[in-house]
Amino acid sequence: MRTLRPLIAAMVLLVTAQVAAAMPAILTAHPEQPLAFTVTRNGGPIGYHKYAFRPHKSGFEVHVEADIRVSFLLIPFFVYEQQGVEIWENGRFKALDYVTNDDGIRHQVKAEVAGGQMRVSVDGKPASLHPEMIPGTLWYQPPPQASMMLDPGDGTPTRLKVEFLGEDTIAVRGQPTRATRWLWDDGLRREVWYDAAGKTLVQLWIKGDDGSDIYYILQ
Repeated sequence: MRTLRPLIAAMVLLVTAQVAAAMPAILTAHPEQPLAFTVTRNGGPIGYHKYAFRPHKSGFEVHVEADIRVSFLLIPFFVYEQQGVEIWENGRFKALDYVTNDDGIRHQVKAEVAGGQMRVSVDGKPASLHPEMIPGTLWYQPPPQASMMLDPGDGTPTRLKVEFLGEDTIAVRGQPTRATRWLWDDGLRREVWYDAAGKTLVQLWIKGDDGSDIYYILQ
């Protein structure tokens, strides 16, 4: 996504080549219930982003769906649609398949991890090899050593800065909730909040290219 790309490209992490071959499990748990977010721009709703979790062998699948539309005088001038599936086993990312419409620019991205490397294929072209990665989808707390992310929208690996920003109490579903706050920065700053257990995404904020405030609000 261009203007709203940080919302969806939704993000996650790639370790350096030196570390990738021995990349440890990064998840000990996943949210027990589906996550559904209303995406807002300057306080007004512009779409949704959903994550659903299903058992899969020794792990689980994450089913992702997003639909974001920005209109002016009821005329849409920006559309972002995405559907994807991730497979995680024993706390590690294993594979994904995403289809994205980024305001008319369409991509299908497939990736699979094997032998400490990730094979990434975009739009059916021959796969390229990269250090082991996990997809940039924001639904889990990032490992502090993360140095890159794979954009599931277009298959691009991007250098990433991750930083723990402290603890906050924020309103989640109308209730004060203790949360940890993280920075994800791949050239565009995102601030992301997870619950105190560190396993559930509860809020996201980003400053849009046009100066707008964009939030994910958990329903």
